[in-house]
Amino acid sequence: MPDYVQRGLRTNPILPFAISAENRTRAFTKDTEMAAILCMAEADREKGEGILRKTDEKLVFITEACYPLWLAPWNGGTLVFDGLGITTHTLSYDTLADIKTFNRHIRQGTRTTRAYTQALAQNTQRLKNSTNKEQKTFEALIANPELVQDLAAYLAASRWKTEKPTKSRAVLSPIINRAEVTDAVRELAELRATVNKDSRHIDTSMKILNETTRQKVRAIRKQVRNTRKQFNKKTKKTRRKVAGRIRRIQSMCSTRINNITKRHLKQLQLLRKRQTSLKRTQRHLVAEIRHAQAKIKPSKRRKNRVNKTQWTRKLKKTRKKLSTIEKKLEQTQREMQNSETIKKLQVSQLGLEREAHIDQATKILRELQAARQVIIKRKQQEIKPLLESASQIAAQLNEVAESKKNALHKLDKIKMPVRKKKPSLVYIPLYFVRYEKDRSKRYAVYPPAIVGNMGILTKMKSALGAQKMKTLLQPRSKALTEFLNQLVTLIQKNPLLERELTDAGIHDSILRRRKLRLAVKRGLKELKNENWITKNENQTLGKLLYMYA
Repeated sequence: MPDYVQRGLRTNPILPFAISAENRTRAFTKDTEMAAILCMAEADREKGEGILRKTDEKLVFITEACYPLWLAPWNGGTLVFDGLGITTHTLSYDTLADIKTFNRHIRQGTRTTRAYTQALAQNTQRLKNSTNKEQKTFEALIANPELVQDLAAYLAASRWKTEKPTKSRAVLSPIINRAEVTDAVRELAELRATVNKDSRHIDTSMKILNETTRQKVRAIRKQVRNTRKQFNKKTKKTRRKVAGRIRRIQSMCSTRINNITKRHLKQLQLLRKRQTSLKRTQRHLVAEIRHAQAKIKPSKRRKNRVNKTQWTRKLKKTRKKLSTIEKKLEQTQREMQNSETIKKLQVSQLGLEREAHIDQATKILRELQAARQVIIKRKQQEIKPLLESASQIAAQLNEVAESKKNALHKLDKIKMPVRKKKPSLVYIPLYFVRYEKDRSKRYAVYPPAIVGNMGILTKMKSALGAQKMKTLLQPRSKALTEFLNQLVTLIQKNPLLERELTDAGIHDSILRRRKLRLAVKRGLKELKNENWITKNENQTLGKLLYMYA
């Protein structure tokens, strides 16, 4: 049956419990340290105050304990292992089982673009199915970055100075031995090498994928450029032939339009001559009508019936002729307009025929351009599935690569930037307190602290009494406090450890051993001299020491 608690310490170092802050000038002794812990423990003890007058908690013991940590060299730094094995760390990362098969398929599919596209499509699902999540658990490894950083700062602040071994400490025996620490470091090194190797393989695969895809895309774009050149050359030759045909069509059409225009002008000249003659006759007849009308009026006045009848008859005859002439003029005007309309229709029809002939002549050019676009589009469509498949695979590979890089980054973050030659044991001091009330018990842990200075605000809080000790002894870090508080949970789960620690705590309690009580009294006096406690508080705590003695 293992011994969980050693009485005293002979060789392994213990870090100082309290380290003074930079702004503190006065020395902080071990006596003052124990006295301050007594003040805080008494302040945290539950008092049976109030109307119901509950039972007071009893302060059973206050003892200094030492928590074991292993420091092991690794990869240019130092790993920290929990000597009691409470802490574990699980590292998870993605793995690809078929990465070599993927590389082989990619290389085999580089002969043609179609084969390469098919290889990518097949490997997309294959890689997805072969991606696994692996986990590796390391017992006792402390991997909390904040805690590791705080421990490194703690070691740096202590400047690797350790306190002298005494028999008044309850030293917790490490459950994890040196061989287990060495094995864990070796496993970590092997895991890092494996993850690093896998990461390089994935990087190689991504380079092969990217380079091959770029080559295929460049080849397709080159084919598109060559297709454009071939069709441009053919189109240029065909365009010359088509241009000659268009010129002949336009020349023939222009000749026919000229002929139509000539015929129209000739017909228009004849109609204009007729119109001019008819207008001249019209003017003459109008003059005769006026003359006849002028003759009829005197004949009416002279009542010369013969003349009147003669001129009236002539007037009617002339008017009839004028009406006939006017009708002929109207008909001539219509013939002129009809001639112009017919000319426009004939010219428009010729224009339509010309456009139809030109469209037929240029049909071969449009067919060439359409054929070129079909071929180019088909080639360009080969790029899209190629890039999509490559992008999906690259995303999968990149996800696995990032997972492995994160795993490496996490591995590198769990080490302290401190070099050590071999695994060594170091102890973190803490004060362990047990309270009892009726049949219940309670434990409290006071972690390593930074010794503060008496500030103005602290002086103003004189009414708080022992609560000022929390200003004097400030926990080094939240992470370290939470880590050491695990000891309470471990004790509650391990009755044997609880019994041994309780026995050691009672035996080495600062409330029981005379030498330690005298030291605490000296410490209380120092606290009073620094105004951390009042005279009355000093007397009360002195009586408490006497009572527990």
